[in-house]
Amino acid sequence: MADSYARRRYTIVGIDPGTTVGIAMIDLRGKLVEVFSAKNYSISDAIAWIAARGRPLIVASDVTPTPAMVKKISSVFASPVHDLGESLSTDEKIALTKGEDYEYKNAHERDALAACVNAFKHYKRKFTQVQKKTPAGVNVEVVKAMVVQGVSISAAIDRLIAPEEEKEQVTEEPRQSEGDSGVERERDGKTILRLRGLLKDKDARIELLEERITALETRLEEGEWERARLKRKLDSTRSASTRALKKAEEIRKRDRAIESLRAEVRAREQEKAELRGIIEALKGGGKRDVQGGKRITVIQTFSHDAIVDADKNYGLNKGDVVFLKDGSGGGASTAELLAKKGIVAVIYGKELSHFAVDTFSQFDIPTFSTHELPLLSIGDDDEEEGAFAFVDLHLLNERMEEWKRARREKEVVLLNR
Repeated sequence: MADSYARRRYTIVGIDPGTTVGIAMIDLRGKLVEVFSAKNYSISDAIAWIAARGRPLIVASDVTPTPAMVKKISSVFASPVHDLGESLSTDEKIALTKGEDYEYKNAHERDALAACVNAFKHYKRKFTQVQKKTPAGVNVEVVKAMVVQGVSISAAIDRLIAPEEEKEQVTEEPRQSEGDSGVERERDGKTILRLRGLLKDKDARIELLEERITALETRLEEGEWERARLKRKLDSTRSASTRALKKAEEIRKRDRAIESLRAEVRAREQEKAELRGIIEALKGGGKRDVQGGKRITVIQTFSHDAIVDADKNYGLNKGDVVFLKDGSGGGASTAELLAKKGIVAVIYGKELSHFAVDTFSQFDIPTFSTHELPLLSIGDDDEEEGAFAFVDLHLLNERMEEWKRARREKEVVLLNR
């Protein structure tokens, strides 16, 4: 940390803003105080760095218009900005930073140093005049500072001499007082001078504290701004995350809908294929025409599901004759399900149970084995399962009449008992 003298001295500060900030400082004689650069250096950091090393009388930049950071720092220290007619060229900056023991490590430090040296050269002639005209005992640096602030050299010197004359009057007044010894007068004069010195130091400390307060307020302001920026960024990130989650959920819903539609399409395609087969079967496609034959519906097994499928695919209508390819599986309830479709006769392959035969009989439906009523055709020769078969219509009618006649005779016998 710089000492109290360093903080009180007047300086010229050059600033090169950017991602990497360059800061250079020289005194009012053009001598280098310090040069520095750092990445991501905030305005408050720069203000603290400058305040610890001197009181910036002039703030300068190497470009025009003046960057916002330079304006902000100049306003904090109430220091004027050295305005440029045009930005300094690279050649000019290299020339300005040669000699005088000027050293820098990179282009940012060079540009900052060139800015403050250029400002110093602007005031150098005036500073030389101040140096020549200021009498001994008057603070030359303070006169230079007042001149930069617009006060003439003579007026600045007069203002600084007046307090010195007041000091002399203070030391003379005790001599004119009667009864005071020379020792007391000298002691009182020294006390007053010491108190004035202390007061001056206090004023300087107050000024430094005010500058530090300003720097801290600036840092606080930047902190609030950064906090607001981070909050906006967090809100934006949360909003983006929410949008991403919503989008992901929409994609999942869409994928599920697509998969559902694909399943529906597959089901429709399968249904279409089945319907084409049914249409072909109904048209007699792939079946041999049997002259004098009656087409009958084939049910592969004597079961509830097989009956429902046959009804769904081909239709079991009133007056139909069905062929149970395997009649061994069903009982009374299965026979009743088929009978209620309105069929008029059943032909079976494997033997029907007597429960099924009795149930069909209760619905006046005759049953015939393939031995009693042979089939003329059952699909193509190369098909394992046919949808329809054919029987001789004349033989079918004959067998049905025989069954009905036998049933009537049986009923008469039962009545005569």
